[in-house]
Amino acid sequence: MRWLHIQGVGAVATIGGSRATDRGIGFPGAQRSCLRVPRLLLGRDGRDLVTFKDHVGNERRGVVYSFLPGQPLSAVERTVSQHHQCGRMLAELAIALRGFSHSAMHRALIWDLRHLPRLRMLVSQNSDLPFREFVRPFLDAFERNVAGRLAQVPQQFVHNDFNARNIIVDDASHVTGVIDFGDAVCTARVIDVAVGVIGQLSTPETSDLAIGEFVEAYAAVSPLSSEERALLPSLVAGRIVQNVVMTSWYRSRQPSDGHFAAFGPEYFEWRVDLAARLASGMLT
Repeated sequence: MRWLHIQGVGAVATIGGSRATDRGIGFPGAQRSCLRVPRLLLGRDGRDLVTFKDHVGNERRGVVYSFLPGQPLSAVERTVSQHHQCGRMLAELAIALRGFSHSAMHRALIWDLRHLPRLRMLVSQNSDLPFREFVRPFLDAFERNVAGRLAQVPQQFVHNDFNARNIIVDDASHVTGVIDFGDAVCTARVIDVAVGVIGQLSTPETSDLAIGEFVEAYAAVSPLSSEERALLPSLVAGRIVQNVVMTSWYRSRQPSDGHFAAFGPEYFEWRVDLAARLASGMLT
């Protein structure tokens, strides 16, 4: 039996009428490498969009990918070895994608940390936003001290969502693959590293160790410049703030959707404390 994965196409995935992420999965660099990523499959008519009926009988359009066996990293106990494996995998993926080019990869994406200050609009719309007293001044400080520097560091097409739900492990908890290229975009390379750091965080006690092991494993494969390293703490903090704002906004707009159900104030409490510590120099 051959397992496939169908992903529905929504508004974000088709901005500009083009799906750069689909082409990214089929990019020859990733295909030739030893990385395990989903492969884009074409329908019988040769197109990359298929029509199907969902579980309630509604007709939808989507793209078909090959299925990666295993379970998400979020479902298993974390280890130092996994931090190393994840850091190396993300660096190898970035190297494989360096030569990729597509017009849609430059689309404006709300999940791209370059656009973090734009979240002030969502902050003002969400009266139930947790940690508001930290989030608003953080966004102002990020715009003053970080946003302008991001154009001066290496840019490329990256995965941009290397979180624990998208990292696949086998029965022995070894990291084997990565899925979900829906937020892939051309941005500062170090942003991809910061996003990847968040996927390694599981407890407040192990957060510093997880960050250090992951970043050094990445840098051993793809060295980071001194400016990228200087930006990294503020970007990790920025991704935490981004997650707070975006998940709260989605939960307020779609309370019946369980995708972000686990990401309430209790989940973010120690992570916001970590963000405040990492960004302490930026906020002063």
